[in-house]
Amino acid sequence: MDSLISFISEIYKNFGIDAANAGDVWGIAAVMLVTFAAVSFLFRSEQAPQQTQKIQEIPTSEAKEFKTTIEDVHIESSEEAEVKPGLKIVEPVQVEGPTWRERLAKGFARSRSEVWGKLENIFSGEKLDDDVLDEVEEILYTADIGPATAADIIDELRKRAKEPGFDSAQFKLFLRDFLGAILAGPQEKLDPALLSFDSAQSGKTKVIMVVGVNGAGKTTTIGKLATKLTAQGAKVVVGACDTFRAAAVDQLAVWCDRAGAHMVRAKEGANPSGVGYQALEEALNMKADYCILDTAGRLHTKGNLMDELAKSKKVLQKLDETAPHQTLLVIDAITGQNALRQAEEFNQTLGLTGLIFTKCDGSSKAGSAVGIVKNLNVPIAYIGVGENVEDLNHFKVDEYLDSLLQMS
Repeated sequence: MDSLISFISEIYKNFGIDAANAGDVWGIAAVMLVTFAAVSFLFRSEQAPQQTQKIQEIPTSEAKEFKTTIEDVHIESSEEAEVKPGLKIVEPVQVEGPTWRERLAKGFARSRSEVWGKLENIFSGEKLDDDVLDEVEEILYTADIGPATAADIIDELRKRAKEPGFDSAQFKLFLRDFLGAILAGPQEKLDPALLSFDSAQSGKTKVIMVVGVNGAGKTTTIGKLATKLTAQGAKVVVGACDTFRAAAVDQLAVWCDRAGAHMVRAKEGANPSGVGYQALEEALNMKADYCILDTAGRLHTKGNLMDELAKSKKVLQKLDETAPHQTLLVIDAITGQNALRQAEEFNQTLGLTGLIFTKCDGSSKAGSAVGIVKNLNVPIAYIGVGENVEDLNHFKVDEYLDSLLQMS
């Protein structure tokens, strides 16, 4: 201790301070500490206004953004939360898109303007004479509903023309009823399992073979269908049997990944029938609810390719003699009456149980569905008017005709 006091005393002498004893040494040290603390406090006080000034100098735009961020805090459970001053609970905004009817009506806009809308205009202030009927018949043929259907409409119109008060409004009602009668019968045969998953039937694998020519939108449609079914709680297995197009398989893989569906694929060029067999075998082992098979885009004019489809069907029946339970043909609405020829060939080879109409939003020939249904007596399961999942929906006769004819 004496050594420490001597050391501090020597420091004091260097600053010209004379400490006579130990008490003086500690007293002077205490005074120096207090002085140092006071100087530090005054220094901090002088700096404080500068810091406050820096906060006040934040640009107005940034300050407004900062305030908005605090006030727009969303509390998940507002009932249990303690709301503090300066905070505001903001309810989430639900942004609703167009309804299915609105999307369907928009998709049929071209068909209405270029075909069906012209029919209504014919009756504006004119009598339904032979010249007008000839004009109606010509327009009906451009609607691609088929010559037989067009002839039936004209024959019925000749009878109605003799009735008093048969104007444009009556004509639209007549068309709706006439076309509706053609579509209604086949629609009664549609299997509800195609539209919605029944949990009571869980584990009873339903095989859906999807066919169609290249470019009809078959692969995309299968992806949308798988997404809809898995969203309902169904377990779905998809077989990528179009082994001749690697891009189609990759595209389907993306859809299945998003949907949470299990996909079975093989190397490029593998036997399509073998892939279908493997997919169904895996679906049965997993007790999947649906096994959807994407087939190659067959050209209906190539007999050997159609034979390959028939072979695939027989191979499936080795595992389940009732398979496939549904055979759906995807039809591009843009092809119009050419689609009828396709449908006839596929139906003859496979026995179609349902149709899916795609790309109705870019076609003036959406009415071709009527002629195909009438000729094949096969129902329409789905109709598509866009690229998104919600743009594929169940086909309903009333919605279809109301949008096609723009019924108020």
